[in-house]
Amino acid sequence: MRRISVVVAAVAVLAIFAVTGVVQGQSKTDPTLNKMATEWAAAYNAKDAAKVAGMYTSNAVFMPPNQPMVKGRAAIEAMFKKEFQEGFTNIKLTPVESAISGSQAFEAGTSTVTVPGGRTETGKYLVVFTQEGGAWKIKYDINNADQPPPPGK
Repeated sequence: MRRISVVVAAVAVLAIFAVTGVVQGQSKTDPTLNKMATEWAAAYNAKDAAKVAGMYTSNAVFMPPNQPMVKGRAAIEAMFKKEFQEGFTNIKLTPVESAISGSQAFEAGTSTVTVPGGRTETGKYLVVFTQEGGAWKIKYDINNADQPPPPGK
């Protein structure tokens, strides 16, 4: 009986190591969501507000730093048009974690963007996706800068 217990304990320990190794070897980001981040950044850098806004649900909510929430695809498109006119450009998104579960998904990451005046600003973001019409769309998007807001904001 003692020998069976030792064998069972050894098998359990090996199973834990095997599962831990598999989990640690997995990517922390989902390839589908990584592709969407790349496409979003490309549309942003092309200053294509309509294409960026098209990646959001019709009733999406965008939560920019130091500003009220922007609700709905049309308002999000107008916000990006204004941002592009102000000189925001050259965004780079780096997803650090993402996952899909059923019809919901999330992505968290870091970013760099060139802001008006040519300064590069670093930040972070969190996006919640949902399925709409068979495609992944952004439902909620929040981001903020690592630096404090400029004086007067």
